[in-house]
Amino acid sequence: MIYVLPGMGADHRMYPPPWDSLPDCTFVDWPPYKGEQTLAEVAKAVVRKYALQPNAWLIGSSLGGMVACEIAKVFPVRGLILVGSAKTKGEVSALFSWLSPFLDLTPVSFIQQLAGKVPAELTQMFKDSDPAFIRAMCRAIVSWEGFAHQKIELHRIHGKSDLVIPLPVGVQRVLTGGHLIALTHAEECVAFVREIIADNPSREKHN
Repeated sequence: MIYVLPGMGADHRMYPPPWDSLPDCTFVDWPPYKGEQTLAEVAKAVVRKYALQPNAWLIGSSLGGMVACEIAKVFPVRGLILVGSAKTKGEVSALFSWLSPFLDLTPVSFIQQLAGKVPAELTQMFKDSDPAFIRAMCRAIVSWEGFAHQKIELHRIHGKSDLVIPLPVGVQRVLTGGHLIALTHAEECVAFVREIIADNPSREKHN
């Protein structure tokens, strides 16, 4: 089983074909926002909404990768695959920390309108997203404890021109793209996922 989590302000539309060719795969949309203030709280909401099956692969882009890390802290998973995502807040651009004090003053709906310079599909996703959720998650990232679980397999693919999460150390596959490689480099990302899963066949785990 594979669960794929989107980025902030995005949904399943962030993953165009051939993402849909992955076997036994569920594309997660963020649950309706109910005041969650931390990534851990969002992780619990995802587990509840989708009744996650244990020992599955979790794949996440941007915020989705960070929430996947939080799920892995409290729920048995087969492994994690981060697609243009971070495992610590220190890997995220300092811009997040700089903007944090101004989030209540910044009209997120206006920022959503500015998203017109990104691919049309992502523009619509961002316009459809909940501004309160975006504000809360920006704050949550700034205060996130990060992920340091050494017993869980973690694999990473990243764009070398990513300005939101500048290329971290230890990434296994580097692409020529930016922060949206799940969307702009879908074929390369899916090929990487298939390689990882083929090299790590499922097996029963007893926790």
